[in-house]
Amino acid sequence: MKFSSTPRTGRTGRILGTATVAALLAMAAAPSLAGNYAEGDPRPAAFASSTTRAAVTAQAQQWLKDAPTQGYTDGISQQAAVVSANSRAAVAADTRLWMQSGLAAQQNGEAGADMSRPAYRQAAAEYTRLRASPAYGALVDQFANRQAAAPSHHGTVR
Repeated sequence: MKFSSTPRTGRTGRILGTATVAALLAMAAAPSLAGNYAEGDPRPAAFASSTTRAAVTAQAQQWLKDAPTQGYTDGISQQAAVVSANSRAAVAADTRLWMQSGLAAQQNGEAGADMSRPAYRQAAAEYTRLRASPAYGALVDQFANRQAAAPSHHGTVR
């Protein structure tokens, strides 16, 4: 019977050394995998704004009047600032009609917003028809009434 000339202590030592290094690396990396719970809940909290819509609109219009333009601006006058003041109900109603018309599916599909496709043009026409119909106003009123009836939870997160 022949005995191996390679000492087992060398191989065992390498295995134990590798295992020790792996364990130390795992212990060092464990806190980064656990998340940062030491500083509290990482989810953002909603805050109620103390600024009115009119003040925000006025500030945005003033900033746009004084905002620097880019590029060569010789002889080009700055256009008047247009700030939209849609309510949440109007935005929600518009989004509902956008999805209902099929325009959302066409814009988010594989081809994107390809206006040369007949399906996209058909969905855009349906969206325009729905936006001009009395259904849009009724939907805005429905969302506004739902929002008015909902209890206010300023500063709380669900």
